[in-house]
Amino acid sequence: MKTIAVVGATGAMGRSIVRALVDHPSQEFQVRALTRNPSGKRAKELEAYSDKITAVQADTNDQKSLEEAFRGVHGVFCNTDYWNAGSRVQEIVQSINVATACLNVSVEHLVYSSLEYVSAITKSSLSLPYFDSKAEASEYILAMLPKATILISAPYFENFLGYALPEKRQRSDGDFEFVFKDPMADKPYTMVALDDIGQFAAYAFAEFDSVRGKKLYVASDSPTMMEVADTFSRVTGLSAVYEPMTLEEFRETHKGTVNDIQDSPDGEFVGNMFEFIRDYGIDRDYDFIKSINPKVMDFEAWLRHTEWKGEPVAVQNYFVAKTTK
Repeated sequence: MKTIAVVGATGAMGRSIVRALVDHPSQEFQVRALTRNPSGKRAKELEAYSDKITAVQADTNDQKSLEEAFRGVHGVFCNTDYWNAGSRVQEIVQSINVATACLNVSVEHLVYSSLEYVSAITKSSLSLPYFDSKAEASEYILAMLPKATILISAPYFENFLGYALPEKRQRSDGDFEFVFKDPMADKPYTMVALDDIGQFAAYAFAEFDSVRGKKLYVASDSPTMMEVADTFSRVTGLSAVYEPMTLEEFRETHKGTVNDIQDSPDGEFVGNMFEFIRDYGIDRDYDFIKSINPKVMDFEAWLRHTEWKGEPVAVQNYFVAKTTK
């Protein structure tokens, strides 16, 4: 069996990667789930999912711990967390630590999770550090490890479960409706399901020869927010509407939500994300995407898969709920 080390294994994306690897039809993968606390609740939940999963201590700020965790593995999946890193520079440092550790212990294949290079695409007219940190790091990684695969994804559908939770509002007739609000207007909002990212990553490890040294641009669907609200109503049977906001209204509403992060004063950069997606777009080739993941979920399929009906859900707990059904 091939052992894959997953950096960020106990995070929302990491859990989907771990599941997809151990459940892959080839049955060829086992996982070292890297975490700073292998005795913690989340690590133990992962180990309980399959005997192919072992929680291993490592820290992206400690290159030597990464080297120890990577010894003897076939591949490494890496998703760093900008919000925990605390700055664009620190996330880049953590990513380079992972690549350097792979280089030092001769890991055959690194799959690195990235996002659109906003400052390059917009010629620096927009600042979006939590996209650009990963995109910049991916350029360093490909220079260090030319056979690495860069998996460029998109915002999660699962953001609707928390950060972008629709407002539940009572109407004049006494019934309730769910109100989706953001500054996307009528433009496509490219997103990805966490479970689909897991499938894309598993594909990258299973089809190493066809993806090495490449950037894979992936997503699940690109609906408008009006289509999101209409689909939610049709699938759940619950009333939903979309009420657009201006970028200025969004930024004012979200002031202070991320100002504990060094590079993210107030809600500016989250507003910049919507401005980028609205005005520049995140374009994807869905024919290609379906060729590597025929079961990729559009928004309707994701709603049916998750059975979400507008309630708040801790995304970290979603993995546990699914595995205990």
